[in-house]
Amino acid sequence: MDSDGNPIDVGRTTRLIPRKLRRALAARDCGCAFPGCGRPAAWTEGHHIIHWSNGGPTNLSNLVLLCRFHHTTIHRGDWTVHISKDDGHPWFTPPAWIDPQRKPLPAHNRRNQLTFAA
Repeated sequence: MDSDGNPIDVGRTTRLIPRKLRRALAARDCGCAFPGCGRPAAWTEGHHIIHWSNGGPTNLSNLVLLCRFHHTTIHRGDWTVHISKDDGHPWFTPPAWIDPQRKPLPAHNRRNQLTFAA
């Protein structure tokens, strides 16, 4: 629970995202987090970065909001996503055919908030 009593981690008790955790996820991601998308949170699905069936927990550090199109894109395996330990936000790594260097890109709502170091 956070300081206001909202769940931020339900671990392995459920695959489904509880309402309060979904609100925390929407506050962090502000809609589809995929770079360049930004569809509203109401149009998104919660994606387990480490799949629940593979032991991934249902917590904020293992979830990202994605619209159906980008959720499918991530599941196809072309792109990968991780939560940065530095800023606690999603970062997306493109496939080599898009960026041979596979430089991670910040979530959609973070693009204008970050400065990139070379």
